[in-house]
Amino acid sequence: MRVNGRHFRAVNWHVESAGVQWIEQRLLPHRFEQVVSVSPEDVALSIETMQVRGAPSIGAAAAYGLALAWRVDAMHFFDHWLTRFRATRPTAVNLFHACNAMLACAETSPTANQMIECAQNYADAEVAANRRIGATMAELISVGQRRILTHCNAGWLAAVDWGTATAGIYHLAAAGEKPSVWVDETRPRLQGARLTAWELNQEGIDCQIQADGAAAWMMALGKVDAIVVGADRIAANGDVANKIGTYALSLAAREHGVPMYVAAPSSTFDPACPRGRDIPIEQRDDKEVLYMDGIGEVGDIQEIRIAASGVSANNPAFDVTPNANLSGIVSEHGLWHG
Repeated sequence: MRVNGRHFRAVNWHVESAGVQWIEQRLLPHRFEQVVSVSPEDVALSIETMQVRGAPSIGAAAAYGLALAWRVDAMHFFDHWLTRFRATRPTAVNLFHACNAMLACAETSPTANQMIECAQNYADAEVAANRRIGATMAELISVGQRRILTHCNAGWLAAVDWGTATAGIYHLAAAGEKPSVWVDETRPRLQGARLTAWELNQEGIDCQIQADGAAAWMMALGKVDAIVVGADRIAANGDVANKIGTYALSLAAREHGVPMYVAAPSSTFDPACPRGRDIPIEQRDDKEVLYMDGIGEVGDIQEIRIAASGVSANNPAFDVTPNANLSGIVSEHGLWHG
């Protein structure tokens, strides 16, 4: 998608350096920067520290990182780098899907260029899936006044390009429609406010940031035509793990008769996981809840504590929404009701 009119992907192979390049998402929306590294450890750290985030982008970053590991340290690919990348984030199943794809490629004794091509094909397949998701989603949300509510960031930053939840919105806009988007801020890391609103604005799509707690009230007022969210893992029975707060949205949507859809590529489905209760939920650092950062008056990024000294925090990064609460799940293969 576009930044200041130019096309970018969230993560890509950097030909000039023979390394991996990614957008440093923690600096957005205040600063747009790309990082390039020829160290597979740096790529692993970019996933762990949420420089790269969003399940499909995490998978693509792992694929590129493993291709890089094969190029610079093939001797330790099987006994170190595969384990290292699999340990970066526990909930997003795309990560493990990508690692398995790169393992299958590595077992054929490829050249470095063939491994890079494998990673590129993986990323390209994710982008193609996202476009197909968008075509289906556009049909589902092209009703009413097209007032769409999103939670967290399931846009192109999270999905290499196009996005999952946002892909349908982008398709509508490209067709000349004028969708408007309620963007949940998404505590505690504010991915909605900092990422989704930023990228929608870059594409010229009308949006407004709102507090997470405002979502149910907007539904009660009849001002939400549909909810579309992404996913980090979808169990075999259709239960969905997504950013914390998604489950609460599903309860409000069911109460007020608002259709709620999950948009995710097939790499997010985990047939080996029977139910949502079997999905591991990442418990993240207290600091994400107790501190916030923003841009100061002179343009510097500052971190401040917002809670009393000595107070601790509970910070589950995800929750699980039962499939029964959803109107449907959209993958590149179409609408799936579970």
